[in-house]
Amino acid sequence: MKFIKSDKLIIIIAIISISAIAAVNGYAKAKIATIVDDTGRKVAVHMPIKTFVYHGHNCYLYETLRTLAIKAKVIGAIDRFVRPGGYRYSAIYFPEFLKITNIGLLKSPDYELIDKLKPDVIFSDGAYFTFDWRKTPGIPVIIMDIEPTINLREFREKVMKLGALFNKEKEAKQYIYWWSKWFNELKERTKNIPEKDRPLVFMTYYDAIRYGIKRFSVGAKDNRYSTIVHMAGGRSIGDEINGSGSIKIDAEWIIRRNPDVIILTNNYWVDYDIKNPSKAKQMIDQFMNRPEFAHVSAVKNKRLYMMNGGHLVLGGANGLIDALYIAKWLYPKRFADMDPQAVHEEFITKFQHLDLDLDKTWCVYPKP
Repeated sequence: MKFIKSDKLIIIIAIISISAIAAVNGYAKAKIATIVDDTGRKVAVHMPIKTFVYHGHNCYLYETLRTLAIKAKVIGAIDRFVRPGGYRYSAIYFPEFLKITNIGLLKSPDYELIDKLKPDVIFSDGAYFTFDWRKTPGIPVIIMDIEPTINLREFREKVMKLGALFNKEKEAKQYIYWWSKWFNELKERTKNIPEKDRPLVFMTYYDAIRYGIKRFSVGAKDNRYSTIVHMAGGRSIGDEINGSGSIKIDAEWIIRRNPDVIILTNNYWVDYDIKNPSKAKQMIDQFMNRPEFAHVSAVKNKRLYMMNGGHLVLGGANGLIDALYIAKWLYPKRFADMDPQAVHEEFITKFQHLDLDLDKTWCVYPKP
């Protein structure tokens, strides 16, 4: 794959201006970058960025930041990343979060504490949980999300924005090339499959051991769950629902649609920190033994799988790793020569800069 010559244009779009301003002594100069974030604000940031705070809902943005081999140090993050047992906590996958400041809850961060930390910049990742930048005057706040998407142009532009911001354009291009290569591989291998032959997939969060499950949720056709299923070449059970949100459903709703494959997501029984998949197997067995689902195609054919939610569905190279695993589950023959775990390990080693042995962890169950 070759990059078109628009990469330079993307960088120009990404950084609206880079200017030199005189320092106090009148001789030294500091660079200031102005970047337009997802809210349309022009945010001026002093460069180089040495420290930042992460007010993030999911892992997409943070993984992208870490991909760029930034030298900046994260000094604070919200509760779900920092507190053991938190929704995004992982001692193995996010070791840098073990000894940093907990800045509070996603919906109610401690603005005074953040102000005392004096980071060079604050990153937040979503409009729904938008960080109130007015409460930390003097600290630039960049609000940007990089979710699973079939819009490659948007993906490239955002990654190049961050690459330019950290003076890591080369690394940004390498990541875009790698991501696009596997995205296009999925697209190429599944493009000629007739719609009627694509498996119907029900993908949902499930943890009957901890919570018990009487009602389920299903993502609409533009929801990240459905988008990942589409990337893998499947049909989502939520495609009949417009929008990007999710709705609550009961068992009868699922039974009437009779999904071919069911993917249960979970944060506690499949993850980088899990060494034994017994709980994951227990939940799958429990689901298959629920009498109301006895005649559902996925149950009858034992096509139930489990995938980590906190770090794969809401992370995993912006949904790409999830889609590779799912594609292998959906089309074992068509993807017989593809090893999603090998691609996963490449992402972790080359772009997340971690040394992890996925043979010793269980992020998905069973492994394809």
